[in-house]
Amino acid sequence: MTKPFAALLSLAAFAAILSIGNAPARAATNPITVSQCFVIQPKLMSKLAGGTQIVYVNNGSKTASKVTFAVGYRNAENKFYRKVTDVGSFQPHVQVDHRFDLYNDVTYAGKQTSSCAAIKVVWSDGSTWTP
Repeated sequence: MTKPFAALLSLAAFAAILSIGNAPARAATNPITVSQCFVIQPKLMSKLAGGTQIVYVNNGSKTASKVTFAVGYRNAENKFYRKVTDVGSFQPHVQVDHRFDLYNDVTYAGKQTSSCAAIKVVWSDGSTWTP
């Protein structure tokens, strides 16, 4: 009974070693760190969200000229997933705090977003990063 168990254990270890060699390459680390991302409260007498606030830092070594974010939001009626692009000159390691008109057309259901991350960066030299 121990010989079949030992053979099975050896086979499992061999399979694990083979799978390590075939592991997919990791995606490059996101150069943009989002520290805050929330939907803004409606203006007085309105039910519609007031936009979206994103606070982030460019952790890359180059100046970014465009940063595209994908932001998820959910209210009682729908789940949303939208993109917004920030255009400017975003120096490395400097905090950026911008308001966007994203989600200002949907019924407000609280500040919390379901997801928020940079999905594309265009560097000032024209090169790009995508996950």
